Amino acid sequence: MNKILITLDGPSGVGKTTIGKKLANELNLDFFSSGALYRALAKFNLITKKIIFENFHIDSLAPFKCKIDEIVITEKELYTNDLNEKSSEIAQLSEVRGLIQNILHSIYNESSKGLVIEGRDMGSVVFPYANLKIYLDASEEVRSLRRKVQSNNQETIDDIRTRDTRDKNRVNSPLVVPNGAFLIQTDNFTIDETIILIKEKLELQ
Repeated sequence: MNKILITLDGPSGVGKTTIGKKLANELNLDFFSSGALYRALAKFNLITKKIIFENFHIDSLAPFKCKIDEIVITEKELYTNDLNEKSSEIAQLSEVRGLIQNILHSIYNESSKGLVIEGRDMGSVVFPYANLKIYLDASEEVRSLRRKVQSNNQETIDDIRTRDTRDKNRVNSPLVVPNGAFLIQTDNFTIDETIILIKEKLELQ
């Protein structure tokens, strides 16, 4: 039997990571946020001024820890405003997306249990063959409030709009609802209610 693969796509602040972690825990699957790779590469770029690397090794998925060439990067370093901007910027580059896609495929292939993975092109580009593709959405206002909590008030609604525009209009792998995805508008749903909907949809696959 093939390992199960569930993709969660959607814009910033919609709850992909929170929902993905809890869903994976309830289904006894691995979880990974693709954004961690872009943020790690953004951190590497800020330190070295380079984008291309020779070696990328993941030491741990949870908490995330990796080594890019000789630079060790941990999860607690990844969630700053400058990395928000830089990771979104380098995500425009086709060579970067190709490198990240290869790493994501390796993460799934090496998972013994199956994987819940979140991002902005997981179901549309990276894993179009996923068992279940979910697209989460919410209003700008709701997402802005969530991101303010996550970023300790560093992110504003203007930051959300800027990232939305960039993600939806980039040439390479723009943010779209993947073909065959189940769309959930999360504004008025709790985390648990959203997970129930996803699990019900999974049972129908």
